[in-house]
Amino acid sequence: MTNMYNDEKVIVSFSTRRKLDMTSQGANMVANCLLGRNKVSGVEPNLYTLFLTEKTFYAEYSRTSLHGDKPIKVTKLNIPIEDIKKAELMEKDGELYLYMLSDWGKEYFFSIENDEIKEQAELLIKNITR
Repeated sequence: MTNMYNDEKVIVSFSTRRKLDMTSQGANMVANCLLGRNKVSGVEPNLYTLFLTEKTFYAEYSRTSLHGDKPIKVTKLNIPIEDIKKAELMEKDGELYLYMLSDWGKEYFFSIENDEIKEQAELLIKNITR
């Protein structure tokens, strides 16, 4: 686990997949077809590393440049903790997700695939709702 992220102390960090809406899934499928398997965002475009620091929730993924094979880290989400209205485990379509709702009405679903990720997600929720 990383001790610092963006000069903030990390409380919880883990990797999981993000459930994308149909538009984003379609965009990923088109990108896969046009760019080929070796040019997409690493092995799985929806694999995110989540970081909860003392002040902020971050989600990042790796992305391969169109002109090279060196993956770069891309910060996708950067949400201050006070802007998170709801964080909970939710069952949807028969699967378990970490559900987050931001103050500006944006929803995020991250897959909970095993007990280890579930424990980390529960710790993240506990620290957000404290």
